[in-house]
Amino acid sequence: MLPYTEKWLPTYIRRDLIVLFCGINPGRVSATAGYHYANPANLFWRGLYEGGLTPRQLKPEETASLLDYGYGITDLVSRPTRSSSDLKEEDFAQGGAQFSQMVGVYRPRVICFNGITAFRHATGRKKEPIRLGLQPDRFFGQTDWPGSYVFVIPSTSGANASFSREERLAMFAELSAFLRQKGWHPLR
Repeated sequence: MLPYTEKWLPTYIRRDLIVLFCGINPGRVSATAGYHYANPANLFWRGLYEGGLTPRQLKPEETASLLDYGYGITDLVSRPTRSSSDLKEEDFAQGGAQFSQMVGVYRPRVICFNGITAFRHATGRKKEPIRLGLQPDRFFGQTDWPGSYVFVIPSTSGANASFSREERLAMFAELSAFLRQKGWHPLR
């Protein structure tokens, strides 16, 4: 059996996604299980449901069903580690370049970065202060496409002590409200 460091999680993506969720990288529990956000301490699946983005709380093994709602999921860096602090600058550089290329091909309406660190490395905004929620600019645009709206939530990892559980869960409701405002919410 392969060690978790040799297991890679699939990216679930297609054209015309409403939201592409992007985490930093797979942790040990998720890589071992083979599903995004498989650690029971992670608030991602609960946040989707409590924020009104899914009609029920999905299980990690139902990750592929996100596509049924117009959502996709990926990680900025595909290499699994025990902690994102184990990632190197070259991991982020390579992951950022691959992510930018993927977004240019699939063109999701909204990218929701699960964690400020993922947003910083994907956009190159490493020093400036970042506010949570909808960002004022669109990102990854090309000459024939204005780019994706970007929404930043605090990391849903159980290790995130910078924000309370309530603060982290509330950000999903803000994303849901934005999708309703735009007329894009999959649950009418």
